Amino acid sequence: MNNGTRWPKPWIAAASLTLVVAGVVQAQGTPPGTAPAGVPAAMMAPATKDPAAAPEGTYRIDLEHSSVVARVSHRGMSYNVVRFGVREGTMHWNPADPAAIALDVTVDAKPYYAPIVYKIPPESAQSLNVAKFPEARFVSTAVHVRDGGRATIDGQLTLMGVTKPVAIEAELVGIGRSMEGAPTAGFTGTMAINWGDFTAQPMARMIGKVTVVLDAEFIRN
Repeated sequence: MNNGTRWPKPWIAAASLTLVVAGVVQAQGTPPGTAPAGVPAAMMAPATKDPAAAPEGTYRIDLEHSSVVARVSHRGMSYNVVRFGVREGTMHWNPADPAAIALDVTVDAKPYYAPIVYKIPPESAQSLNVAKFPEARFVSTAVHVRDGGRATIDGQLTLMGVTKPVAIEAELVGIGRSMEGAPTAGFTGTMAINWGDFTAQPMARMIGKVTVVLDAEFIRN
């Protein structure tokens, strides 16, 4: 359950423009903050850290601007990194009542790691066994808001056919508008899991803890 903490007072932070757009603005002599020809005005609008800037409602995840990155220990000496794509996801957003916020995201279990070549491919039956378990899913159960746009999101993670409670340490990155003008909210977060909690495979016991970095944008339907 929510601990009763309210969202912090809003503060506005200007979003950084890409070098390409900045170059076009400079070349055309367009005043700062206005869109040059061919660039939607929503793309130029500044983002904000104010949670209330995103109206209550159901948001779908933007697959183009969302990803999952796992950092896996190599026998305590170094880290290997693999990346996963998101299949689908929804968020019910309610800035006035953070306890009512709900998250449901499904991730494709197929890992991406080219050009690295592993002796034991991460997708193989000895590792993630993607052929048998093609996806992973996180469903939130509670949101605990803290200062600075941060929150702990408790939930249930289903991985390799096993469901366990986990927590995401999340942070609001920014709220703005999509290129089509729809309300958009972006977040980043980390989740630490013990792979051995989800499978008895020898590799999972050897690797142990996995740090998962999550980045996502959600667009209001």
